[in-house]
Amino acid sequence: MSFSSSSQFYRLEGTTLYAQCHDQHGNLHNSTLDLNHILGNREGEFDRHGSGFHESSGICGLNHTILVATLRRSDGSYHGTTIDLNTIVRNDNGRLVKA
Repeated sequence: MSFSSSSQFYRLEGTTLYAQCHDQHGNLHNSTLDLNHILGNREGEFDRHGSGFHESSGICGLNHTILVATLRRSDGSYHGTTIDLNTIVRNDNGRLVKA
């Protein structure tokens, strides 16, 4: 289940995504997911199979469901990149989990 279509009041604080997620019965549950545990940095792009992106990031924020960040490359330069959180996060019966 898409996290944004089944959740409300989602926001980003640091690297943690907060949301109120509906379960299969329509009840709301407060849920969190640390995106730093499920996203890495590969040469200035988000790596869906890595972790620890925040250690090499500059600016980071949320624009609706789009995570926006500047990530450091191996040459020390920074690259602006984005990822739609709906592609990597889902709502599992009221709980945010890696998709």
